[in-house]
Amino acid sequence: MQGLNALTGVVLARSLSPSEFGLYGIMAFVLTFLVAFGDVGLGASLIRDAEEPADEDYRAVFTAQQLLVVVVVVVAWLVSPQLARAYHLPPHQAILFRLVACSLFLTSFQVIPSVRLERHLAFQKLAAVEVTQAIVYSGVTISAAFAGLGPLSFALGLLSRSLAGAVIINWVSPWRIGWHWDLIRIRKHLRFGIPYQGIAFTSLLKDSITPVLVGFALGTSEVGYINWAQMVAAYPVAALMVLPRVYLPAFARLQLHREALSQFVEQVLRATNALVAPVAILTLVSIEPLTRHVFGQKWLVALPLYYLLWAANLFVPTATPLLALLNALGHSRTAFKFALIWMLGTWVVGGPLILMFGRIGYGIANLSIMFTNLLLYRAAQARLSFRILPSIIPVWCVASVIGFAAFLTIHFRPPRGVVGVGIYFVLGFGTYALCLLGLYRSEVQRVWGLVWSQR
Repeated sequence: MQGLNALTGVVLARSLSPSEFGLYGIMAFVLTFLVAFGDVGLGASLIRDAEEPADEDYRAVFTAQQLLVVVVVVVAWLVSPQLARAYHLPPHQAILFRLVACSLFLTSFQVIPSVRLERHLAFQKLAAVEVTQAIVYSGVTISAAFAGLGPLSFALGLLSRSLAGAVIINWVSPWRIGWHWDLIRIRKHLRFGIPYQGIAFTSLLKDSITPVLVGFALGTSEVGYINWAQMVAAYPVAALMVLPRVYLPAFARLQLHREALSQFVEQVLRATNALVAPVAILTLVSIEPLTRHVFGQKWLVALPLYYLLWAANLFVPTATPLLALLNALGHSRTAFKFALIWMLGTWVVGGPLILMFGRIGYGIANLSIMFTNLLLYRAAQARLSFRILPSIIPVWCVASVIGFAAFLTIHFRPPRGVVGVGIYFVLGFGTYALCLLGLYRSEVQRVWGLVWSQR
């Protein structure tokens, strides 16, 4: 799914202007903003329950969430012309934001079936649904982009993805939709859900600095350059962004078995960093030919910003599982405090820097905020005993050595075209995999055995 989304991002970056690509990023933010208001963590609360929720719980959560979603969609529909005017768009492009709002309404019918699958760790079924959604989204968006529909292609892709997901997941995980208003049950789930969703909402406020401050003050072209640099810098961790959905129920299942949970957390940290390290290092050393041949020369001016944003790859593979660990252990308020620190820091530090230095100021602010993740690591270790450095240092050392060799090769023999870049990546990943096989032979064999048994 993440691979298809990455491919779609490449196609849009090649076919859209920086200004249009900035509008694409703004629309993605609007959808995330609407989702944050339409979900107050009720679904996550159902997942975390130690016992299987009753049908009344599912229906009470569904009823409360639908009321919220309807209010959010109606408000979004009404303010769409004002949003278009704020970004200096012609009035007829208000339809972009209205289509995004409609996609939120369709997505709301996926919540309860998804929760039921996640509670039972039935990710094979969930993956089939979401891969299908990704295929629909990429197919519609890319086709519309080639047809010259510009930013409308993204809105149509979102709407098609939401419709396909709502239909398919209710077929894969059917449940009898019912309405049940039970304030006592809703309050019970809100006690965990509001702090949990507060994390997503404050993270959203942190990310809003680009579409709001940059978009209003510097224009959609600057939003486009920042959106492109963020997209490419985040490619190494893109596959990890879906894993918090696995971490929360898996960590919650082990919360009463501390020793097993500690070992599992260390294995997760090793695995996430082992996946990110080679992609991050190889992308960093080959970013110039990668940009020139894959995305287009118009994005070369954003490379200084990319280098600043790339540093997040050193922190995110460790921070993401540990944030989920705090939530799984019931410390959602602690996790919320960190999200609040990141949001306030981004605006307090980033606001003045962006106004003074433009998009580079955003990169400097983002880099400085990354170091607060060290406090998150200590907070997680205070609640569970586990090791971090022994789990992550070896894989980064191996990736760095391979990356240095790739850098020298690219410097003396630059790749020609997309195929040449791809060959260097394949050779780098192959060498890295062989090195890991030598370092963690028993672990690799065990993982391979699990994968083969699933087949």
